[in-house]
Amino acid sequence: MAQVGRRKFLLATGAFLAAPLARAQQQAGAREFTIGILEYGTRAEFSPTLASFKEGLREGGFVEGQNLRIEYQYADNDYRKVNRLAEDLVRAKVQAIYAPTTWAVHGAKAATSTIPIVFSGVNDPVSVKFVKSLARPGGNITGVSTASADLTAKRVQLMRELFPSAGRLGIVYDEDAIKACQIELKDVAGAAQQLGIDMREFSYRERKDLQRVFESAQRVKVSAILVPTTLEAQRVGGEIVAQSSSTQIPTIHSGRAAVEAGGLMSYGPNVGWSSRRAGNYVARILNGTKPADLPVERPNTYELVINLKTARTMGITIPQLILLRADTVLD
Repeated sequence: MAQVGRRKFLLATGAFLAAPLARAQQQAGAREFTIGILEYGTRAEFSPTLASFKEGLREGGFVEGQNLRIEYQYADNDYRKVNRLAEDLVRAKVQAIYAPTTWAVHGAKAATSTIPIVFSGVNDPVSVKFVKSLARPGGNITGVSTASADLTAKRVQLMRELFPSAGRLGIVYDEDAIKACQIELKDVAGAAQQLGIDMREFSYRERKDLQRVFESAQRVKVSAILVPTTLEAQRVGGEIVAQSSSTQIPTIHSGRAAVEAGGLMSYGPNVGWSSRRAGNYVARILNGTKPADLPVERPNTYELVINLKTARTMGITIPQLILLRADTVLD
């Protein structure tokens, strides 16, 4: 009897999980859809984001190789390639383009005003004129944004709580991708001014520049460095952590992956959340929803992750009040 009950449960569960795919196949009339991915970085760097994106597609009923074909275009961190790759996707007659970051969206936007474009790594899509407003995008572009003035202010506040006597703090950003985090830099400056923090900006262009950046921060006695929420910064997170360890300057990140690799702390949405939700958005578009009718989504939950091992190595004492608020403490 127990085995029969278990069999019924598994069958019911399988039917539930298969329902979105069955609905999509029925609506598509067994037709295969084609979407394009326009990625500014490399295939290897994009791999974690792609996995989450495909999960979101699958939740919406679309699986590559079954009812979906994906055209991949990687610019290998060369912004000069982006527009040409976007035009290639338009010529391939894709029905939607996933352009995660600001550079990619600029390229896709230049190539088409009709094919739906979905992003997941643009901090302020209004300021760069991708959408008219977060609530009403108004065109062929929409997506998911993981940054906000409130989140930025909270991260700066955490830095102040963690280093109450620090004379100087810093923020590091990709100079070539400044449009992706310009609003965040302004929000950081405003929050720092309100808290009486001397916040210094350090820019880099390539991964190899990060050694120079951290050595400069060390010379001017920066107590800690904030890493923006842009995907460009996340992609060099490993090198940032390595330089943090070398100079003993702790880093505060937006996602837990860098903290698991040795960064001190992170506060923000799960990185996989944004790309998974972007996959959901693409699925909804393929099922007939217009991009203009999909408000730009922002996360409503954040997680605080602390690496105690890194704190001990750097001689940092994490205040008990911060530890109690942490969602995850790595030791």
